[in-house]
Amino acid sequence: MRRVAALLAALALTACVSDFETAEKAPAPAQAPAKSRAPAPYPEPGNVAEGRAFAQENCSACHAVAPTGTSPYPPAPPFRTLHQKYDVEGLAEAFAEGILVGHKGEKQMPEFVMTADQIDDLIAYLKSLK
Repeated sequence: MRRVAALLAALALTACVSDFETAEKAPAPAQAPAKSRAPAPYPEPGNVAEGRAFAQENCSACHAVAPTGTSPYPPAPPFRTLHQKYDVEGLAEAFAEGILVGHKGEKQMPEFVMTADQIDDLIAYLKSLK
């Protein structure tokens, strides 16, 4: 009787182990492939309209700040041409530190102290003129 009980216990144990191994080796149920989504682009910092207003108020006495026209003060380059001579993104650092431009002439560019938002706005406006 003990032999029969041991045999039944061994068979039951073997069946349990066999089911466990089968479950481990079984492939996972098929899943629908994940839809590929392009990451949402980050908006450019700055507000073009605010940058245009800042330029008109603070820079237009010397620079042509519009997409057309000549600068009222000839040594001052039109804003629409700045990207030809400078890395416009790089001007942000100069604006943050206080841009100083020394040139010969009766007028000198004043030193501006600008907030980070004003810098972003002006850079956005300059980039819109390309």
